[in-house]
Amino acid sequence: MLGPVGVYRDGRPCTPSALKQRALLALLLLSADRPVPNHRLVEGLWGTCPPRAAAATLQMYVTGLRRALDPAHGAARRDPRHHPLLVTEVTGYRLRVAPGELDLDRFRVLAAAGRRHLGEGRCRQAGEAFRRALGLWRGRPFADLEGAGHFGAYGVRLEEERLALLGEYLDTVLCRGESHEVADAVGQLHELCAAHPLRESFQEQLVRALVRAGRRAEALAVYAKVRGMMVAELGIEPGPGLRAAQLVALEAREPYAAAHRNCP
Repeated sequence: MLGPVGVYRDGRPCTPSALKQRALLALLLLSADRPVPNHRLVEGLWGTCPPRAAAATLQMYVTGLRRALDPAHGAARRDPRHHPLLVTEVTGYRLRVAPGELDLDRFRVLAAAGRRHLGEGRCRQAGEAFRRALGLWRGRPFADLEGAGHFGAYGVRLEEERLALLGEYLDTVLCRGESHEVADAVGQLHELCAAHPLRESFQEQLVRALVRAGRRAEALAVYAKVRGMMVAELGIEPGPGLRAAQLVALEAREPYAAAHRNCP
């Protein structure tokens, strides 16, 4: 789910080629191993204006998805209600997903592990867990489903999770302070700030990263530019995190994030 929707069986792709079947697959994966009522699937596929034959069309998509997920089951003419993966429930369907099979679950498990490491002062191990979690991403969530359903809010939510963890990972880089990693972080933060100019957390990190790289004048220039933009366009002053980063640059202090106070 962390990119275009895809399914692999024994290492081989078995993702449905039909757009609406992939959309149905995505809706079921969003509630992995939990029943999804028919009305929610219809709403997810067609919004508030479903076709008259929505129920029959949904059943057709289910049949096609079952065939893609386990061709042998259909070829053996077994009861489709007892499909090994896509199960018929009283009011809808459930897609069986075992622990660890879904990339989103693995992402969240690694993120949680990294935060535990960080809370115990093991910054390097935390950074490695965060790096592995971010490495699972293959692109924008549901980018291949535009026009096939209402996935915008789901995609935004998942992208927010990625950006939050990316920020935590970059903080581990700044905490460790290895010069080549910090240089990479500065470049990455410039790109993130350009893509998300009003996201103060990235602007704050860029200021601290420039301080860590020994570029205090640039750090203060970044702060001045961001403050000017916020005052002119939004009529507000920077928040406490960004103001604290300015003081770090002014006083040449160590640019650690608060979460790293336990790191040796």
